[in-house]
Amino acid sequence: MKLWGLAAVLGVTLASSQPPAPSTSTAFAVRNVRVFDGARALNARTVVVVDGRIVAVGSDGVAVPSGAQHVDGAGRTLLPGLIDTHVHLSPIFPREALQQSLAFGVTTVIDMWTGPPPRGFAGTPALARLKEIETTDPADLSAIQTAGTGATARGGHPTQMDGGWAALVTPSIDAPAQAEAFVTTRLSEGSDFIKIVDDDTTYSFGRTLPTLSKDIIQALATAAHAHGRLAVAHIGTERQAIEVIEAGVDGLAHLFYGPSVSTEFVQLAAARHVFVIPTLATLYATCGNSDGAAILADARAMQNVRQPFRVTIGLPSGSANPSCVGAKAAVRRLSAAGVPLLVGTDAPGPGTTYGASVHWELEHLVDAGMSPVSALAAATAVAARIFRMADRGRIQTGMRADLLLVDGDPTKGIHATRNIVQVWKKGIAIAK
Repeated sequence: MKLWGLAAVLGVTLASSQPPAPSTSTAFAVRNVRVFDGARALNARTVVVVDGRIVAVGSDGVAVPSGAQHVDGAGRTLLPGLIDTHVHLSPIFPREALQQSLAFGVTTVIDMWTGPPPRGFAGTPALARLKEIETTDPADLSAIQTAGTGATARGGHPTQMDGGWAALVTPSIDAPAQAEAFVTTRLSEGSDFIKIVDDDTTYSFGRTLPTLSKDIIQALATAAHAHGRLAVAHIGTERQAIEVIEAGVDGLAHLFYGPSVSTEFVQLAAARHVFVIPTLATLYATCGNSDGAAILADARAMQNVRQPFRVTIGLPSGSANPSCVGAKAAVRRLSAAGVPLLVGTDAPGPGTTYGASVHWELEHLVDAGMSPVSALAAATAVAARIFRMADRGRIQTGMRADLLLVDGDPTKGIHATRNIVQVWKKGIAIAK
């Protein structure tokens, strides 16, 4: 479920020019707007932003600075900028991926593994480029965190990518005693958290792969925690999900395939207080129910999909066609059990793309049993809390003004998140 090296995708030359520079207005007020504050809907509010921060949220009587721009919120909803907690940023076009994400109201993305560039690429290493973006946090790009390079077994997923090229540039870990050195090396390179892979069956490739032992996973999680970092695990089966939770990871980067979900898994996830990123959009694509055709048919969405990322949207995702019935049931049962669920897409895998797929993922979560409000929280306040971003994910005084204004009421009909009127990153209006 990682698309690192598709030459047809990453080697495409950009056909579109750079977007116009964003507005630099420093003060504005969105008036008479419905606010989803990260947890609940509040009607008829005015939200005031000055110098990239929310300075007031209140009734129409709230003070607005002289000279501030006024934005009409009637019939609209103002949300915190959305957070996609599972993407794989292009090692060739990371800025374009982040520009595209931002156009869809996704103001922060979590890169779940920085893949190697295609063989022969001579540019700046991908992780170095991402860390420069993360540090400078430009107003015209989605903000990021990154796992950097994850932990996998020798010959394990995703080293089978790119005809074996990935195996040549991916470090492996062979024993628990190596965990501390592995983690400290990743942190010195710039990893914000530690990604661990425990997946012996990759449906896109149809073969069995080596995996890390449970004691290695436990050692990696322990080392990550000793450095104050999260340990997030990629799994392929329910058995592996239970194994990594027992080993002490903080969360799952995917749900698993299968016709059902067990009570044991749901109870264990709740008892161990892990979080789960279902990535239903990607799982459904592998199960033969891709969003790709719907995205390609949505002219409004495709206006913001950039040339290098159009190819993967319509690609098939393997031929094994496993069942996704269990994953859908797991969302409902995990949500009912109080397990934090986060919105993530695994873009740009087959059937997905940066930014746009967040809106389809929200709809999948609601269809699986989450309320629109809880799904929106999964893409805002819950995601920010889990990934320790205390300055965003909520609309309240003091938060940075990463904001999304849409027509309609997504707290009642989740499809309304697609009706984008305006996006702001750090209070700067993004040019449409």
